[in-house]
Amino acid sequence: MNCNGGSSMSGERRSNTFMDIKPIITYAGDDKLFSTLENSLLQAIPADMAEWRRSFSRPIKQVKLGASFVPFSKDVLPSENDWHLIKQPIFHIYWTECSDVDTYKTTVREDIDNWLKTLTQHHIHDWMIVIVEIYDIKKTNKLLPRTTVLDKIRSDFAAKNGDRCCAVINPVKSEMRSAESWRSLIGRIRYLMLVAYDKTLSRFEDIIRDQRENRNHPNWNFCHYFLLQEELAFVLQMLELYDEALVQYDELDALFTQFVLNSNLGDTPIWLNLFQTPLNNWGGVNLSNGTNLHLRHLLAECKASLLDLRSYLFSRQCAMLLALNKPWEVAQRCLSFVHNTLSELRILEVQHPEGSIECWSFLCALEVLQACQLSSYNIDNNQQLDLCSLHTASLWALARDKLGSLGKLCGLMPGSEPSSEQLHTVVYLIAGMGDSESQVEGKLTPTDKLKEALSSKEAFKKQYLEHAELAMGTYKHVGRIRSARLIGKELAQFYSELGENQKAVAFLSDALKTYTNEGWNHLAAQTQLELAQCYKRMDDVEKYTKICTAIASLNVLHVTVRNTYFEEMSGYMKMISSPQPLLVELACAFVILSMEVKVDKVVQDCMVNIEISVQSLFPREVTCTKASVSVEEVQKPQLSNKKKGSKLSPEPSIPLLSKCTLEDMKSSDPSLIQLQVYSFLERKEDKSFGSASVVHKNIKPVVRRSDSTKHRKPSLNVKGDFSKALSCNKFTMKPGTNTFTLSRCVDQPGFYKVGQLSLIIEERLEFLSPMLNPRLCYEVAKTQPTISLRCGRDLLAGLVQDIELVIMSSSIKITKEMKLKLRTSRGLLIQVDNLQEVMSKELEIPLPSCEPFETVRLKFKVLAELPPKKDALSMEHKLNIQCPWGAEESILLHFGPPLMSNMKLHTAKQRKFIQIIVTGLTSQLLQLIEPELTTATSIDVNFKSLNPIAGQRLVIGNGINVSFMWELEIGKDEKSLIPIKTDFRVRYVPINDTEELNDLHTNEDPLQIHTLQRVEKAASLYRCNFDITNYVTLFTVSSKVEAAGNGGEFCRAGSMCHLYLTVTRMSPGANPNPSPQLMYEVLADQAMWAVCGRTAGIVSLEVLEKQSVTLDVMPLTSGYLPLPVVRLSRYIPAPESKSDMVRKTEIASSSRLEPFSPGQVYNASKAQQVHVLPAAPSEVN
Repeated sequence: MNCNGGSSMSGERRSNTFMDIKPIITYAGDDKLFSTLENSLLQAIPADMAEWRRSFSRPIKQVKLGASFVPFSKDVLPSENDWHLIKQPIFHIYWTECSDVDTYKTTVREDIDNWLKTLTQHHIHDWMIVIVEIYDIKKTNKLLPRTTVLDKIRSDFAAKNGDRCCAVINPVKSEMRSAESWRSLIGRIRYLMLVAYDKTLSRFEDIIRDQRENRNHPNWNFCHYFLLQEELAFVLQMLELYDEALVQYDELDALFTQFVLNSNLGDTPIWLNLFQTPLNNWGGVNLSNGTNLHLRHLLAECKASLLDLRSYLFSRQCAMLLALNKPWEVAQRCLSFVHNTLSELRILEVQHPEGSIECWSFLCALEVLQACQLSSYNIDNNQQLDLCSLHTASLWALARDKLGSLGKLCGLMPGSEPSSEQLHTVVYLIAGMGDSESQVEGKLTPTDKLKEALSSKEAFKKQYLEHAELAMGTYKHVGRIRSARLIGKELAQFYSELGENQKAVAFLSDALKTYTNEGWNHLAAQTQLELAQCYKRMDDVEKYTKICTAIASLNVLHVTVRNTYFEEMSGYMKMISSPQPLLVELACAFVILSMEVKVDKVVQDCMVNIEISVQSLFPREVTCTKASVSVEEVQKPQLSNKKKGSKLSPEPSIPLLSKCTLEDMKSSDPSLIQLQVYSFLERKEDKSFGSASVVHKNIKPVVRRSDSTKHRKPSLNVKGDFSKALSCNKFTMKPGTNTFTLSRCVDQPGFYKVGQLSLIIEERLEFLSPMLNPRLCYEVAKTQPTISLRCGRDLLAGLVQDIELVIMSSSIKITKEMKLKLRTSRGLLIQVDNLQEVMSKELEIPLPSCEPFETVRLKFKVLAELPPKKDALSMEHKLNIQCPWGAEESILLHFGPPLMSNMKLHTAKQRKFIQIIVTGLTSQLLQLIEPELTTATSIDVNFKSLNPIAGQRLVIGNGINVSFMWELEIGKDEKSLIPIKTDFRVRYVPINDTEELNDLHTNEDPLQIHTLQRVEKAASLYRCNFDITNYVTLFTVSSKVEAAGNGGEFCRAGSMCHLYLTVTRMSPGANPNPSPQLMYEVLADQAMWAVCGRTAGIVSLEVLEKQSVTLDVMPLTSGYLPLPVVRLSRYIPAPESKSDMVRKTEIASSSRLEPFSPGQVYNASKAQQVHVLPAAPSEVN
């Protein structure tokens, strides 16, 4: 044997077939006679089946016998220990046509005697003597002799076995007369052959049994025992008892497996060590022919490897199964055969080159698939074909898997190039496969296919895809969709490495659909991640955005991954070029928890509100630009025409559904549908129970067909009609549960059903649900009369305002007897317009008559009290209306203040001025008169009015201000600094239009007597209280900037200057405990000034009345620059501590600044400027 595992003898490599092997029968006696009968015998013996009744009560078998005749000689007879049964003659026949007794006695008897003695010497008792007679019609009229040659032979040789001697008429000479005797002869030969086989096989089985019992003997060898028991299988195969022959091989398989398993736990037999030799041949199983004589020769010489033994044994098992026309069982056994053999290699620790096992497994799988494919042509049973496909699918998957492993090993996968080491591996693997058997021209053997695949990347790709497609297609055919999807995912990876992302997407999409439908969440998530990478490589913005949306919403993924894809979604959706939002399935990112119509029956021309709770699966907040739900009107079913005299059927109703939850929206499981059944009891004639059963009321089949639609592609989610949709604009959706309300005004009565929900996110993505089920249904009914309030403009407090009540009668007729009762809240008065009545809190008026769907307008005047207002906030009042057709209604009235006021305290050294600013808040013009500021404080204080007494009128409007000024005069002897509470009063008069305003300036009434009377009558009082605090000047801050050094008396840009800061205490006696320490801060405009050094510091006025500080500043530009602002604050140091270390650490945290009120510090240098000259020109050498 050469290094590659092949044989140097090409003849030994050839396989032999059992199609031509038949039982051997010897013939003796008259050779010429036999030669005339041989062809007839060869055709007649296998023509019919024979019944084989075996010993030991074994089942009867129908056997089809064949025969091959050889001349009798001692050389063909078996020796004592020769158990090559198929090569030994099983039966012996002596032929003679002697019809004369004398001739028999002189010659034939001695020849027969010698023949039988030879058989007896070899312990052979299966023989037969046939006398061939020639039918002669002339002899039929003569007297028959007393003793015939047949009688003589029986008496001489077969006294106890008379059936072993028979006579037959020569069919060659007289075919018609010999038919019956010929049939009898053929039947006798078949019977005696089977008897011979029964005895021979019984003795042979005893020998096999003895050999098996000695299997623990040190000299016992499995290879020799294997060949011994295989002889029995050969005989059973020759007799076409393939099932019994298969049993012999299965016993050998089980025996060897048991030895291997036991060796893993105990001592290893000596003969088993022969199978632990390193592998140098990994040719696969050969099923193209019968018996591989080369492997059988290696077994006989105990030189076979473990793969050789397993390959030969499995090939013989497959031969029996194929002969039984059971290719599906061959495929079924192949997968376990490969895995068990690989397990035995690991147990026995057989060394093998890397990739050799993959080559062997691939060749075995492909050989079995090829054999099954050839055998399937002989199967006309669809069920058996499906059974065959069920097992071949796993073999295609195995072949693809092993080929993929070889591709990775040899550098044949996409994206990689084989190295020199990998090329050497390919050469070595190809050499170890050996030469392939000759096949039909143009058809490659599995070995040729594998060699071709390993020799070229293109061939490898072609075969890998072919095997993968076949495996996947077969899995789909037998219904193993999950296995097909798993192969599809690996195919997607292969196509991705090839750069064919479109094909990869198709396989990944199918896998994702299956995993999602079956609830494999982690597999679905992993598949979506792979899909996202494919879409990204394809630059498919829309699909990549969709898949990123789905991934960001998966709870099974880590939050980091989800956030990453959420950011990808946010970035890529901005790249969508379509003007319309991209449609995405709602279930990808949102789950509808509940939906509820707030009112079952909605009034016509009113708002319909639907509250929806949605769970957001996104890891972050998103902005919902618009949420809407489609609505369609439902028509009532038409009543069928009834015959005369028939009763009127009730009007069909439409069921209303105002609320549904997540549980209601889940689709029902058809397997859990309640069946309508009833019990059925059957009694006998004696009234006793005979049987009990359950009967279904529906005679139609309950089980519906679903397999045809299970794996069909889902239809695309099409957006319906949203023209009547309820909507809600722009709100934020947080992760988790979000509740929002959709609304729309419905102007048509009827029944409406909810359709689809649409959520538009960031104006780019539209999440659309399929048709919701169950569908909410609500009714829009006719309206009752409604009351609304109309105002010409915003209502103002403190002024008489006109309002109008608008009553829409709808379907109600309003009569004169109906009255309307009005009742106002506190602080609001009302009266009917054009009636000289006093304003009151309650009012009752009759209503004018009004027809249905008409409008009644009632005008009123209202006056709301104007409280002291310092802000523009409106005031709320309530108008309660008791309607004659329904319950009391309340209308809210919001009155805005026409004006507001605020106070400012101004300082001029120690003088104080109070400014009160009155601001108009509406377009209504108001004239202000008689301003007054008083105080009830006990201290000596006086307000000196600085307001003009006469002159231009003071008018305010929307955004127009009027300021009043008083000087605060405090008594010289006053020491108290308590807050001063003031009361500001001013009268205001509304000016209706510009003409009235102009009339105030005419000269027709020089003394303005009429004007004053009219103003006095129409004027209203406005009051507001203010508190004046911290009104004493404590400190004065002054600052100036001067040039420094020899730069001259003017400041120049870019030159250093001095900022002289002076802080003076103004009222030493005003504050009994003045703060001894102050902090100043220089707040300079960085575009004009640069402060050099510290910008803040602390000064103490505990002893001195005045402190000065000099700082260095530099002007950055020329011109008239405002002085830097100086801010003065009260510095409150940290409390003293005994420990210096504690003090140092607490100073920063305990010390604080307290700002002064605006009236306590006077900045004398505020608004002052300094003239800064441009920078001096640099000197030139």
